Amino acid sequence: MKTQKEILKWLQANLDRRCTAPLTSTDCYALVTSVNLCNLIGHSSAPPELFVAYGAIVRQMQPHTRGLAYHAIACELDWPHRDMIWELAGLPADNKPKYKCAFEH
Repeated sequence: MKTQKEILKWLQANLDRRCTAPLTSTDCYALVTSVNLCNLIGHSSAPPELFVAYGAIVRQMQPHTRGLAYHAIACELDWPHRDMIWELAGLPADNKPKYKCAFEH
């Protein structure tokens, strides 16, 4: 399980050191929880209620910070998992960031 410090450091290394500035404490709690749930939903065959839970957790973040949750999926899994998890969680495509991570494939 990743700690808040590990996740924020990963995001800053892959995006920008200031990318985490807009996060509130609620955003951080939801971000950490979403990343740590990823191990249970790394396959599309995972129980649908876990994807529902992921979506509910990410929706607790401010809309403009949810893109960090999208990218943070790759902190725990692989780059392609981001779209699969986002879609199965029922999260809006317009909440996905338009920018790429530095080390994204």
